[in-house]
Amino acid sequence: MRKYFYISFLLLVFGLPSAEAQFSGQIKNNPRYDRKPLHFGFSIGANYFSFRHRYQSDLTSAVPGYYRLKSHVSPGYSIRIISNLRLGDHWDLRFSPGFGSTVRTLEFDVVNQFTQQRETEERKIESSLMEFPLYLKFKSERISNYRLYVMGGPKYALDLASDEDIEDDRVFKLQQDDFCYDLGFGVDIYFEYFKFSPQIIYSFGMTNLKVEDRTFLVEGIQGIYTRALLINFTFE
Repeated sequence: MRKYFYISFLLLVFGLPSAEAQFSGQIKNNPRYDRKPLHFGFSIGANYFSFRHRYQSDLTSAVPGYYRLKSHVSPGYSIRIISNLRLGDHWDLRFSPGFGSTVRTLEFDVVNQFTQQRETEERKIESSLMEFPLYLKFKSERISNYRLYVMGGPKYALDLASDEDIEDDRVFKLQQDDFCYDLGFGVDIYFEYFKFSPQIIYSFGMTNLKVEDRTFLVEGIQGIYTRALLINFTFE
């Protein structure tokens, strides 16, 4: 997933000069837009949630019959509200709470504890996330009706669909609370009456989401953490 982040960043950086050359003669839309102390907006987009995991040390001897774990990504969606506070010519503070829905699949290569046969077991994890990110945004100089930016900051996420307290050995449980830090970039495009901005955000989970329920599938994991790629389209 990380390679898509870098590829997208390079496409954005190298694509802007051609856009600048094409539109350099145009009149600036909303020339005083960035002087507003406070403005609002919303965003919609797609998310790709995955996991980063760590095995128990010396897995083969510590948990016999536990071989490998894979995480599979399925696209989800995100909706956010944007509140933007101007701090200066190049700095903004943004609070953008929202909702995200996603499904992740964990694939375990293990020995079945009943049949003693090696097989693949899947666990689907549905998440309905209330997210509360706080970003510091750094903006480049405006070029015609375009402006590049990078942003980042902490995020708290609450999984409303968490099975943390359910007592069922067939369910792979994750903790309900997650703390992350986000890094992203994008381009502001100024129109006559609004500003449109495609952006890409990479999210790094800092909370170990593992729930110690003493099931075999959990025993081989030391830690499991959120990783996510978010592709948002904002309207402000």
